[in-house]
Amino acid sequence: MIVKTFALIAVAATALAPTSAPMSFDMKDPKGVSGLSFAIDSQLEPIRGTSGAVSGTIMFDAANPANSSGKIIVQTAEVKTSSERMTERMIGDACLDAEKYPTIEFEITKVSNVTKSANGVYSADVAGKFSMHGVSKNINIKATASHLPDMIQKRGGMPGKKGDVLIIRSKFSINRLDYAVMPDFPTEVIGDKVEVDLASAGVMVRE
Repeated sequence: MIVKTFALIAVAATALAPTSAPMSFDMKDPKGVSGLSFAIDSQLEPIRGTSGAVSGTIMFDAANPANSSGKIIVQTAEVKTSSERMTERMIGDACLDAEKYPTIEFEITKVSNVTKSANGVYSADVAGKFSMHGVSKNINIKATASHLPDMIQKRGGMPGKKGDVLIIRSKFSINRLDYAVMPDFPTEVIGDKVEVDLASAGVMVRE
């Protein structure tokens, strides 16, 4: 009888224990204000640009962030510089070729070394597959995730909606030559190192 009682208590405790599952965040900012910036420096030509055309889905597991997964997508045709002519050349077929390769993507393959700060920001090492110009390479970056429960209304931009906000931030670099982007172009004119600064907001709407 005692054994049976303990068994029933264990079953009840399991049923009542809080459970969690990865939450799906749409990384297309409904306000359209977040995105990324990039910088390419060289001896002759410093280039600065931006893109607000960030989308994708992040499955964020607040109970175990190392289980998080997902993909960030940037529309190649929406990559812009301050010069209209430079922008046209950058997304044209001689460079990024937006018509043939419409997206630039980073797909998460592993999240490790997760820490959580006092203000609730998760920091982690993230391994993933970066794809651009028809070439995919495995890279490792550092990223942070700020999970903001029930903050859609406070952030604004989605009247009448309730739910969570997730802010993903990361700074990393790639080499354009690794992705066969203008491989014959002299690096003293167009640098080979591309510095990327991502800060993008995603939302999970609760019906």
